[in-house]
Amino acid sequence: MTAGPHRALVALHGVDVDSPTRRPLIRDLGLSVSVGDRVALIGRNGVGKSTLLELLGGRVTPERGVVSLTTAPAFVRQDPSRDEALGSARDLLDRARVEPELEGELARELAEVGLRPLTQLLAAQELSRGEVRKLLLIAAKLAQPELLLLDEPSEDLDAAGEAWLQRWLPSFRGGLIVASHSRRLLRCFEHFFIVAESGCRYLAGSFEQLERQLEREQADRQRRYVEDLKTLADAERHNHAVNQRRRRKKNVGRLHELRRCTSRCRLNDKRSYAQESQAKAAKIRNERIGATREWTRSTRRALRVQLPLRALVATLPDPDGEPLISLSDVGVAVGGRPLFDRVSARLGRERVGVVGQNGSGKTTLVQVMLGERAPSHGTATRRSERIGSIAQGASDWVSNDSLLTRLLDRSSAASLDEAAQLLLAHRFPLALAERPLASLSPGERVRAALICLSRQTPALELLVLDEPTFSLDLVGLAALEAALAAWPGGLVVVSHDREFLDAIGTRAKLTLDGRGGHTWTCY
Repeated sequence: MTAGPHRALVALHGVDVDSPTRRPLIRDLGLSVSVGDRVALIGRNGVGKSTLLELLGGRVTPERGVVSLTTAPAFVRQDPSRDEALGSARDLLDRARVEPELEGELARELAEVGLRPLTQLLAAQELSRGEVRKLLLIAAKLAQPELLLLDEPSEDLDAAGEAWLQRWLPSFRGGLIVASHSRRLLRCFEHFFIVAESGCRYLAGSFEQLERQLEREQADRQRRYVEDLKTLADAERHNHAVNQRRRRKKNVGRLHELRRCTSRCRLNDKRSYAQESQAKAAKIRNERIGATREWTRSTRRALRVQLPLRALVATLPDPDGEPLISLSDVGVAVGGRPLFDRVSARLGRERVGVVGQNGSGKTTLVQVMLGERAPSHGTATRRSERIGSIAQGASDWVSNDSLLTRLLDRSSAASLDEAAQLLLAHRFPLALAERPLASLSPGERVRAALICLSRQTPALELLVLDEPTFSLDLVGLAALEAALAAWPGGLVVVSHDREFLDAIGTRAKLTLDGRGGHTWTCY
């Protein structure tokens, strides 16, 4: 990011930022943003994009350096709460009472994004994530700030909301910084700021050039990781040799003690303690060295071979003709408001996209399909042992197990070699495979969960996924599309991303209108 011709709205000088766990994120960063600057923040999950936005908005303090903020920015964070949205709605109502011209503008914005009137939203028992985000984006737009900071603004938005966002942002005349993984939104930008572990840098050009650059960087990271593993194994081998020399010196010391006529009882005590403690340490060290060496060999072999994804996809048994999920006149109402009514379906290995405006009941329908929620009326049955699911952000996959542990213990991956090949085929970062699933970002955890489900034994026949593109970076999104396109079973996918649904081969669409109605479309 470079300064524009106008005064700087925010400037960073020699800034260092760490994560909440004290992991270095950003080092010695300098940039400035002026009126008219329009920049997209890009980077894989977990590199610090959200932290950088909070820094630019004056919400966090850097470990070192100076942040100069000359205006009050409007900031919509990635994971806003219902309370935040309701607070913004009340503020807008209060402003509309004293600013008559605002009342008409507010009504137009609500209608354009497909939201109910504010009084109805304030009285609602539940608000969807998309409704929450729409409210906060409208509040940010009507505030008319000089500096606008948006963290994943298109996430959770339905078609109406995303179309509204893409009409509004190009006309915004202040300083604009957007962190996003949405391909549709990123195609509107020509200036990108890439945030990575290796450092931050500016890139001007097309979105296609950006995608190629990120793919190259992902491949380079995998190679560096394997080289780091080799270095670690070499260091462990060196330490082992050093410890052996030290033990030999201790043996010489015992001979000297014998010459000093130390009592045999005392010598036996010393020898017994030394042998026991050294044996334990040697066992732990050898196990660690062995595991590191074996994983290093497996990943290096995988980098050389890199089998195509389709070669590693599980083989499913022939279908028996019975549905895996059966819905008969299913309906759900919340607080007297019908979300959907009389939905019937027999789902097996079909590929179905579930779409609809925010708050129309898509997640609720998925919960009914999986037996996590009872319908208000109608019946829903399922063959749970043949169905796998991933909730939004893979919240149902938060665990202290690592992906590598899950693959070796609970899937058909029979060896480290096969696990490494599977990770590379899915373009999953090798370094993350050894970390607890709970420590991964939502997008990383979604991909990890999908890898596990695709190799589960016995093989699953239907995957039910709620907003699987949530929080995915661009490399991860491309990998997820390839994995689901290669998956031989059925899919029920809730998503607002029509491009994604086309890429994974959905052939039917269930649209919920949020007023109790629904339509089926086959293509």
